[in-house]
Amino acid sequence: MDETSYQQHDKLWTQSFISACVSNFLLYFAFYLLLPILPLYLIEDFHTSKSYVGIVLSCYTLAALLIRPFAGFILDIFKRKPIYLLAYFLFVFTFVGYPLATIVNMFLFLRIVHGFTFGLVTTAGNSLMVDIMPASRRGEGLGYFGVANNLAMAIGPMISLFMHDSYSFNTIFYTAIGSGMLGLLVAFSIKSDKAFERRIKEPLAFDRFFLLKGFYAGLSLLMIGIPYGMLTTYDTSIIME
Repeated sequence: MDETSYQQHDKLWTQSFISACVSNFLLYFAFYLLLPILPLYLIEDFHTSKSYVGIVLSCYTLAALLIRPFAGFILDIFKRKPIYLLAYFLFVFTFVGYPLATIVNMFLFLRIVHGFTFGLVTTAGNSLMVDIMPASRRGEGLGYFGVANNLAMAIGPMISLFMHDSYSFNTIFYTAIGSGMLGLLVAFSIKSDKAFERRIKEPLAFDRFFLLKGFYAGLSLLMIGIPYGMLTTYDTSIIME
């Protein structure tokens, strides 16, 4: 294989890769738009206590955590792009319920459902990204893919708080819906040419849901996530003051 064909084979910035990064950014942008204003919304509109606000915020994360092992199992059996698009649609559709929720328990239910869809769509997105990247540039590609998340994390909460000063909560909800819908449209243009091998005939085993080899890596991520979660909660408590 000459140098030109090698470069073409290992090309990273394809149309599908760019679309995946853009759709991932728009998904996380919609997510981070709501992150700083949800406590304010619950307190100002539903007059809930701060402890209940913590429960609502935690349910989202716990739901996303619980669905991920099953999401991985599903993605190993079925084609990943259809699962990704379906999960993306459900994630965006759940946003519609926020301005329609009239009681706090309904809002709590929506957050649990939203957590499930978020866990599924993010797992599917990461899996699909691996499929569309050349193996020789997988680390680089995942790095750029992560930049989309970080960029959304940097500007999403800031824009949300600016909007809170001038617009209603519903306007922020509709903006999140618009961002998600645009991201879903972009996601349709992703092309995954990787051969799909159906593995449903494999015996159902514990390691299909929990891989023991990845325990220590997961534990390391847990240790990293604990201070992040603590700081996020602290920032939220400051906003509510």
